[in-house]
Parts: sequence; C-alpha cells; structure tokens
Amino acid sequence: MSSEAKRVKLLTLAEMFLGLIVLVGGIVAAAMGPLDMIAGLALACEGIVGLIFGAKGALIANVPARIGKLARIALIVQIVQILACVAIVYITGADEQHELVAIAGGVLLPVISLVILLLSRGMAKRAER
Repeated sequence: MSSEAKRVKLLTLAEMFLGLIVLVGGIVAAAMGPLDMIAGLALACEGIVGLIFGAKGALIANVPARIGKLARIALIVQIVQILACVAIVYITGADEQHELVAIAGGVLLPVISLVILLLSRGMAKRAER
C-alpha cells in the first residue's frame, strides 16, 4: 500500500469515527428542544453520511484500482455535508455554546471529506496514466 493510500485509509477511518461522534451529538441535540430537534436531525444525518462514507471509503482505499469510485462518492458526500452544515447554521443561528460545538463537529466532517476527495482524485489520475 502506497503512502497516499495509507493517508486516504486513515482519513476515511477518521471520517467514520467522527461521523459516529457527530451522529451521537445530533441525537443529543435533537433531544434538547423543538428548534434544536431540527438542527440535531440535520447533524445526525450528516453523521450518518460520514459514518457510512468512512466505512465504505476505508474498504475502497484498500484497492488502488477502485480509488476513482471513492473520488466520485466523496464529491457527493461533500455536497450533502455542506448542505447539512448550511441547514444547521441557518436553523440555529449559532447563538448558544452547545450550538457552536455542534457546528464545529459538523464542519469538520466536510473538511475531512474534502481532503479525501482531493487525495483520491490525485491517485485516480495517476492510476489512469
């Protein structure tokens, strides 16, 4: 396994574990109140997407020939996670402390998936040559 493939594998595992944490945080936020419920559900959905993407991405990263598939999935995940972040910020307005923590956790997932997208695209282009 190349060093880039190892980086992608570690990042997908980090995405998976952070997705699990964000999922739990979303469920906790949803239990806090009616306005927080909608934002909490958006956060939980983002966590589920991150969890599934991380698990599937870790499996795909093992086979360098299929890394192009990971790049396509990462692009879709990136769009979904950014939309969820926008929804969370729009709903909550980030007025209170726990909402800032939820937004920070929700923003970290798209950043990791962006790095995965860039690395996997680079690997896929080099594999095509």
